[in-house]
Amino acid sequence: MDRRAIVVGAGLAGTAAAAALAARGWRISLIDAEPGPGQGASGNRAGVLRPLPSVDDNRLARLTRAAFRQAVDHLHALARSGAPVRWQQTGVLHLARDARHEATQQRVVAEQRPAPGEFCFVDREPASRLTGWPVSSGGWWFPGGGWVDPASLCRANLARHASAIATHFSRPVDTIAFDAGLWRACDAAGQPIGEAPVLVLANAAAARRFAVASHLPLREARGQVTHLPAAPGSPPPIVVCRLGYVTPPVDDLRCAGATFAIGDRDSGLREADQRENLARLELMLPGFRSDVDPDRLGGRVGFRPLSPDRLPMIGQIADAREATAGRPARTLDQLPRVPGLYVVDGFGARGIVWSALAGELLACQITGERLPLADELVAAVDPGRFVLRPRPVPPGGQNGRKTCGN
Repeated sequence: MDRRAIVVGAGLAGTAAAAALAARGWRISLIDAEPGPGQGASGNRAGVLRPLPSVDDNRLARLTRAAFRQAVDHLHALARSGAPVRWQQTGVLHLARDARHEATQQRVVAEQRPAPGEFCFVDREPASRLTGWPVSSGGWWFPGGGWVDPASLCRANLARHASAIATHFSRPVDTIAFDAGLWRACDAAGQPIGEAPVLVLANAAAARRFAVASHLPLREARGQVTHLPAAPGSPPPIVVCRLGYVTPPVDDLRCAGATFAIGDRDSGLREADQRENLARLELMLPGFRSDVDPDRLGGRVGFRPLSPDRLPMIGQIADAREATAGRPARTLDQLPRVPGLYVVDGFGARGIVWSALAGELLACQITGERLPLADELVAAVDPGRFVLRPRPVPPGGQNGRKTCGN
């Protein structure tokens, strides 16, 4: 078996996929238009690591629970190996939005009886002690959650398997093509960057630029994070969430945010968004922003790829044209698939939580190993789910199987 793969994109999705395949003895060509890993949506200073329970324990809840456990195990393994990942398991407090939400949070804990150390409900007074600041409600407490520097996680994924992953940075992929059992990724001059029987698209919404993946309903959401000066040891010492999030001090700054604007491509910092983030901060920690001048704050803008159902896309890409040309497929296993072409994308604002599990699931699909999720959850993230739903296929373009670089 030819165990080579091209991975396009060096963010959380791409580096997790590359690392999972490299751990199985594969040789990876990792390609990214930026000068290094974690430069796009994965480039924020710190992001939140925690699951997302629900009353009905729906697919999102079960997926984030499995992903959270995988992420924590992965981060500990990276740290033990000496890989340069930066994170802290400070715990995450998810404050209730209002009295009704507080009752819902209590109901979830009472009915689901999470394992000790997984999560629990804490009333307002213990919540205030956890934050070191008076808060207005109780909430879920995730003692195993925390913050992660996502770019450092990308670098650590690559460092742990450096001998098996050849990186090609500052090399935008212009075309991908399949010929004689091999995928080839080429630059704008038609020069090959990588060649392998397997190609993984992990390049956010840019994956739709390639005709063979143009049917994927990937969108972008602009997210602006606000950076606030923070003295070491100042409250809160944990991550706090409530219609937003705020982190403990990280390199003398804390991150608060984030805005969420679909289809907005403005890459500059906006004062209105800084004020929106500060308003969320005020909801979490009343009075915390009283001496903060929004005009003097820094921040960062990123563009997060997301799908219509807010679940990631992980798996082999369906051949949308063939699927819609004849009798429509009714189930995922009936869908024709593009040989050797996979996607791991659409993480939205949960890339830190999704990435380790997504890399493992993708690697198991490619290698034929036992999958780490129940069939129902694998189907929930299958990119072919959008082909089964009525959705027009964009006309024109190449079929993605011509040769390039000849």
